[in-house]
Amino acid sequence: MSRVPCVSIGLPVFNAGEYLSPALDATLGQTFGDFELIISDNASTDSTLDICEQYAREDDRVRIIRQPHNCGVNANHKAVFLEATGEYFRWASADDVPDLNLLDHAVETLRRDEEIVAYVPDTVNIDADGNQVDHPARTLNIRSHDASVRAEAVLRNDYQIVFTQGLMRRSTLLTTSCRLDYFGWDFVLLFELSLRGLLANVEGPLLKRRLHQRSAAHSTRKVSEVRKWVDPSIRSRVLLPHWKWTAERMRASVNAPLKVTERLQTLRLVLRHARWTRQALWRDIVMSANLLRGKTDEFPF
Repeated sequence: MSRVPCVSIGLPVFNAGEYLSPALDATLGQTFGDFELIISDNASTDSTLDICEQYAREDDRVRIIRQPHNCGVNANHKAVFLEATGEYFRWASADDVPDLNLLDHAVETLRRDEEIVAYVPDTVNIDADGNQVDHPARTLNIRSHDASVRAEAVLRNDYQIVFTQGLMRRSTLLTTSCRLDYFGWDFVLLFELSLRGLLANVEGPLLKRRLHQRSAAHSTRKVSEVRKWVDPSIRSRVLLPHWKWTAERMRASVNAPLKVTERLQTLRLVLRHARWTRQALWRDIVMSANLLRGKTDEFPF
């Protein structure tokens, strides 16, 4: 492409051949066509790369990054983001199928209100065969102009992490920490976005999120598997995800583009949330102690 597209779509893939074609068909068939699709293949050993190359030959909006070795899902997500040039950005998934009007609706929503920093897609869950399983409530439609109210809603509400597959302002993303190198970074990124503007999670074109037993999230249970999936460079057996999320949220509160009083208010909220979730923090310690003593290799997520 010789010009900067309106939207950049990043698609990190690894051994995703089973459901990749429907995902690519839905992405490239969007009614809003002013986008680039950046695919990063994480050294797949199945048909994934061949499928991607076929689509790239047929559509000049597609470009492919080939990772020389499996760098982990986090680094692969960051790789496509760093290549993005558009005004708006979204991550796509090789398992999930967006409605053909999803991007059009998302761009229109963000253009209509400059205070909205992220469009969260209305979502249905489907099984391996494409049958609808359920339709989660839209709990991330957070329009308060008080950053602490938005942050508290993100911490308290029950939701699936699908905002990454909606649409975000790339300029806003670049003001966040961009620390995509730890397990569960997307929880913290959502918190950071809530400190910067409104979240729109409204009825509209659906994202079909495929839940199946062969996905990495379902099949990865041992710490050694999590390490290989998330970041193969990790060697430590000490895993404290809830402590990490608390620390990163504290960092985000201190560095947020807010008044000092608002930062302090948000920081107090994070510490209060840590107290609410102290059982999870304690489980982290117990789990790490058991891992160090060789009593378990199971990752409790």
